[in-house]
Amino acid sequence: MKEAYRLGLQEAEFAIAGHHTGLPDGGNPQTDTDQSPTLMGRIKRISPDASHWKDEITPPTVSPILRKESFFSAMMRIRMHESTLVDADRLDAEFFVNGKVERNESPFLEQLLQVLGPGRLASSIMPSTEELITRSRSLARKIRISQEQQIADLSKIMENRARKLLSGPVTTSLNAKRNAILKNCLAHGADQKWEPGLYTLTAPTGSGKTDSSLTFALEHAKTHHLARVIYVVPYTSIIDQTVKEFEKLLGAEVVLPHYADADFQLKEEKELNTVDLHRSFAAENWNMPIIVTTAVQFFESLFANKASKLRKIHNIANSVVIFDEAQTLPVSYLRPCVQAIAELVDHYRMSAVLCTATQPALYELFAQALGRSDLIIPEIAPLNEQERSQFRRNRIVVDGQMTLAHLVAEVNHHDQVLCVVNTRKEAQYVAQAVRKTHSDDGTFCLTTLQCAYDRQRLLKKIRKRLHHRVPCRVISTSLIEAGVDVDFPVAYREQAGLDSILQTAGRCNREGRNDSNSCLVHVFATDEGRVSFLAQNVAAFNAVYRQTKDLASQEAIHLYFTNLLTMYGEEALDSNHILEAHEEGIDGCLMPFVAIANSFNLIDTQTKPVYVPLNQEAEKLCALLADPQNYTRKLFRVLGQYAVNLWPGSIVKLKEAGKLLPLASSTDSDVAAFVLTDMSIYDSFTGLVVSEDPVPQNGLFG
Repeated sequence: MKEAYRLGLQEAEFAIAGHHTGLPDGGNPQTDTDQSPTLMGRIKRISPDASHWKDEITPPTVSPILRKESFFSAMMRIRMHESTLVDADRLDAEFFVNGKVERNESPFLEQLLQVLGPGRLASSIMPSTEELITRSRSLARKIRISQEQQIADLSKIMENRARKLLSGPVTTSLNAKRNAILKNCLAHGADQKWEPGLYTLTAPTGSGKTDSSLTFALEHAKTHHLARVIYVVPYTSIIDQTVKEFEKLLGAEVVLPHYADADFQLKEEKELNTVDLHRSFAAENWNMPIIVTTAVQFFESLFANKASKLRKIHNIANSVVIFDEAQTLPVSYLRPCVQAIAELVDHYRMSAVLCTATQPALYELFAQALGRSDLIIPEIAPLNEQERSQFRRNRIVVDGQMTLAHLVAEVNHHDQVLCVVNTRKEAQYVAQAVRKTHSDDGTFCLTTLQCAYDRQRLLKKIRKRLHHRVPCRVISTSLIEAGVDVDFPVAYREQAGLDSILQTAGRCNREGRNDSNSCLVHVFATDEGRVSFLAQNVAAFNAVYRQTKDLASQEAIHLYFTNLLTMYGEEALDSNHILEAHEEGIDGCLMPFVAIANSFNLIDTQTKPVYVPLNQEAEKLCALLADPQNYTRKLFRVLGQYAVNLWPGSIVKLKEAGKLLPLASSTDSDVAAFVLTDMSIYDSFTGLVVSEDPVPQNGLFG
């Protein structure tokens, strides 16, 4: 580390210092002492003479980076170097201890072992630096060829599927437009002129966006010799359906679902099959051709300092990354997220595709991040307004102010209806009132006051009732807008952001079974739903509504996001000053990797989980919490499906009422979770009965 510092090899000194414990803060050469926990503090410490390393290793000459670059670029490059070193070190250690395991790297490590020879390793005969470099480059070429072949094989599957669809009979004008989008994705993916870069795919709801975007990504990766496709999904609630679709198209063995509730992460080691085992290893470094992950996992890894989180990020380079529902990039971290995407596109040969039906107005932010006033962001499948209108399945009407009693009456008027409100308390009240009117079991409430186990169970019932055309009245918070595949003939949406309203509209006449003019999405306002965290979104929506009545037009969507970003202001787009910390440091400490990692939390919430023992499995799992020796990541992941996350005010009230049990060996000051002890305040229909806290939900658009 000290020798790297003496030679001015900044990336090497940080990587050496951090490959076990994570990247340290850089520090300050003037004020840090040998007791400081920074890199500079470690450099200043007296250490034994280790100059004999020169007798064993002759490092190659490394040319300095000649381009003038920002601290942001330098710190991202340091993270990338850390990632490659950590991954290589972990792979080497694993291979040495365990031999061959279910990894994509295993055959190549076997080849390297054969070349170096067990005899040379046993007798500690060190290969020369030149031989190591030659062998490494040869191995890297073989890995690239293998990756390219795998991408080519997967691309062929999507090509054949696309050509079959395009050559088949076109039964409706809607199918013709879907085919036009798919054709553009196929053609532009295969076009050498469409080099790795930044693109948009603005595909209306019902246009086959997921299928078309995957077709483009694989074709583009094949054309430009990119190693993998990474699909970044905003919500865990829709990641399962994306994974299932990709598995159906390409096979489970090439798809890595990387999020906490993925099936392979919830199994005991003895329960893992071959695919599960392969995925568990690939989750450590993302060496798979198709990755499906969350925005939280993707961006927090890029700004991390811990070795385990950073290990995967070098495999983001040389990839196609699809940002699904791009409008959900978090406002308070928008500029750092845009800067990270720009950095990866500009310096790491990543193609980024902003994929959504409601394209956010991010051009100016990307132009600033890339330093390009002449920036052009090509649209993969351009549609004019007339073509977009052919995808519309409904009409949006603004009803204005109404009481909750009026809303209940409106919902009661329909056999099948979706009603989306702004607060959990409203959803519980309306659902209970609607159920009193109807004797059937066709009324449903969906909020985060229900645990995931109940929500998933209820959604299955909802889909079944919709399919059989029997009464189904669903009152939900915005969680149903997160890619949940349901289809109602009419919908009501409490006034919010335009993108949220359009998301609800995407669940009305989704399959196009009814005439679009007769399927209405009613936008209404209530006193109870007027909450502070949506004030700017509502104001931006009202500004658009005053200027255009065609709320589903691209012009309206662009105007909405432009107004919204203006209302938020520059300061709000990087509320934790992440970019400033990169460029200027924090309190005199330069390159504050630790502080930035601690500040970059996309889901910055004060909520704590309350585990609900609602069935025998949940009761057994909650019983295990009595002994801290049972605490494992696996236990808490499985318990996650029985958790309701509550804000501090609700926690305090339930604790004072004696309805919560803190986890064992915790004090009041450090309790991380609780078990519900009074099941009378929880039922599967409306969830937990608590007071509603007026706190924003992750600060996302809409």
